[in-house]
Amino acid sequence: MSTDRLEELRQVCETYGAELHRWPADVRKEFADLFQSDEAAAIRIEAQELDGFLNAATSPRMAEDLERRITANFVPPVSRTETIADLFRALAPKTRLIPAGAVAGLGAIGIATGMMTASAETTLTPESEALAYFESDIVLASLDEEEAAAWDAD
Repeated sequence: MSTDRLEELRQVCETYGAELHRWPADVRKEFADLFQSDEAAAIRIEAQELDGFLNAATSPRMAEDLERRITANFVPPVSRTETIADLFRALAPKTRLIPAGAVAGLGAIGIATGMMTASAETTLTPESEALAYFESDIVLASLDEEEAAAWDAD
């Protein structure tokens, strides 16, 4: 038996594993004459050990009663509408004062805003208000001692 043929068998065992039913049919036929030799048996035993390590590494390790414990603690999900309705029922006693608080808060904000804007503006005299409404060709000629405007139109 040639060492090249045994090396090919080793590669096939590494590729497909030691179990012959996992091998393709044509590969099984090609190496059928080697299965009776001691060297081929040693190669397959090495492949079986490797398969055992790989199978142990990929199989999940869990307690035998894990499924029972999971199903015992399972609570079916509540429909979304029931959850929202329960939420509103739970919040109802706490939320009935929210509209009154919102109105009071908005009123306080309005008063504070009004006070801030009133103090920031300079008071407008009727003459200076009038200037805002006239065309640019009317010019303020002078102000007398009582701040009465004398207008000059072009």
